[in-house]
Amino acid sequence: MSKASSLNTRHSSIAHFLILLCSVFAASSAWSANDVSLEILGGKTELQDNIRAHLDLSDIHCNSSELRLRSRLRGSDQKISDAMRALGYYHGSWTLRREQRALKTSLLKSNPLSKAVKKIAASTSATPDTEVDSCWVLSLDLTPGPQTLITQLDVRVIGEGQNDPVFTKYLAKLPVAVGDPVQHDVYEATKNAINQRARNAGYIDGQLQEHRLEVNTDTHSATIALVFNSGSRYRFGEVAFGPSLISTELMQRYVPFKSGDPFDSSKIVQLQNNLISSNYFASVNIDQENQNAEQQRIDLNVQTAEKRKYETTAGIGASTDTGPRVSYGLRNRRINAAGHTYQVASQYSPVLSNLSFQYTVPGSKPLTDKIQLSTGVERKDTDTTESLSYRAEIAQISLQSNNWIQTLSLKFLRENYDIADEHNTSTLLMPGIAWARSEANDRRYPTKGWRINAAARGALQGVISDVSLAQAELDSKLIFPLWGGRVISRGGLGLTILDDFSELPASLRFFAGGDNSVRGFGYETLGPENALGEVVGGKHRITGSIEYDHRVWGDFALATFFDAGNAFDTNTFTLYESAGLGLRWLSPIGPVRVDFAFPLKDGGFQFHLSMGPDL
Repeated sequence: MSKASSLNTRHSSIAHFLILLCSVFAASSAWSANDVSLEILGGKTELQDNIRAHLDLSDIHCNSSELRLRSRLRGSDQKISDAMRALGYYHGSWTLRREQRALKTSLLKSNPLSKAVKKIAASTSATPDTEVDSCWVLSLDLTPGPQTLITQLDVRVIGEGQNDPVFTKYLAKLPVAVGDPVQHDVYEATKNAINQRARNAGYIDGQLQEHRLEVNTDTHSATIALVFNSGSRYRFGEVAFGPSLISTELMQRYVPFKSGDPFDSSKIVQLQNNLISSNYFASVNIDQENQNAEQQRIDLNVQTAEKRKYETTAGIGASTDTGPRVSYGLRNRRINAAGHTYQVASQYSPVLSNLSFQYTVPGSKPLTDKIQLSTGVERKDTDTTESLSYRAEIAQISLQSNNWIQTLSLKFLRENYDIADEHNTSTLLMPGIAWARSEANDRRYPTKGWRINAAARGALQGVISDVSLAQAELDSKLIFPLWGGRVISRGGLGLTILDDFSELPASLRFFAGGDNSVRGFGYETLGPENALGEVVGGKHRITGSIEYDHRVWGDFALATFFDAGNAFDTNTFTLYESAGLGLRWLSPIGPVRVDFAFPLKDGGFQFHLSMGPDL
């Protein structure tokens, strides 16, 4: 075979394949748009939809034969009757007719794919499929008759669970009431809902003592009686843990119930979530081992598979406050069977670099309560200060009432710092307390939420410390929806009491300006100045901001904002203000913010790039 002949053969094969492919698409398109239609005259839309669902003619097409159609419609009267009775119509009548009607415009003539088939077929002497010029139409003339209504309703729970909120809350808002039309699916759903609630709440032996739906077709009325005998409620028995590198004593602290508590299936889900959230385990399976009818208790067996012992993280980022940065971390998830962990974290940037070690001991409620021992070194080099600090700290973290997280701490700090032309070294031992709480409807892009952080610390001269001081900070943020977008407002306040300000290390002085302060000014460039006009920081600070952003396309939003604030020493101070526009991107690694901020007094503008969650 010659090369030209071989090439023509390949072209011919491709052409035939395209004809076949286009024919399939064209036929599929025609049939999906030209299925047998069902026209229903009479009855409410709900009834018509139910009839269509019962008949389900989706597999009958325009080119189906009459024999096929007749075969498919066998039993249609019974299906129509079932559809009507399900909604309380017991005296309906109907007539179902079929006929073939010519299509006004043949779909295959107007279909672009069909035209392509013809064009290719003409060039290859192929013959396209036969066109469909008519289609079956079913007409249903419907007279529903009177709808049967519920005149008597008796749905109740007897036995031990009759006053249990598991049942009383549901019975108070039943999906069926006297005067409603009879709907068999609602009746069945009510039965299933009561049974399911019973099983979830530990009423294992509960059963429907009476369940009946009686219809009087002469009076068009119905009676529903559902009486559920709950029996006794089972209780939690023992929780057995399978082989694990984590001690049973620690895993028991994740159990959200005690042996003897009333059974609740949601507590099992919570136990599983607690163990997964501990970060020790890759998988957790919980089986109900025993349903002891005599003791009426349910024992659980927990099987776990541990995560890898070590976890490493590495990252890169950037912001206008700290410049480009790289980070690396190492975590040991499991030092011992008691669940102790340690973490090494490091970061480098032109402005802020640090290296830290943290050792964590789980508390009595290990998900929220812990003791942390940490130490580290940090270098900071800004336009106003340069410092090198060493710290060691012990902290007790616990969850308080109303979901406040409390941190009690004792921190040792030794810091060498240069501010303006001053060089000093400070040593402090500071007990402290802090509270934090936040809520959000969506952590990725909250449209409603808030956050509050409050902290207080102090030092006493002579007790390791070079100076006596007391310091407090309060920062808050509020987000709420407006005009299809959201408003983000934040405020901050810091106060310091001490005698000799020169002894206050740079890390405890207050500054303003930067990505999360007063945009329009550089990072920590606002605050009291010395005689040479150099910023030396202040005892106090006050900042505030209001921002509006609106999503304009996908994960992108536009924002406008106004900021104000400063750091100061006395009651007389100047508030610096700025306003600007920004772009927000909800990236896969978190929100990215780009801002152009304009100082309202000094002129010029400042570019800001930052990342991190809104709350």
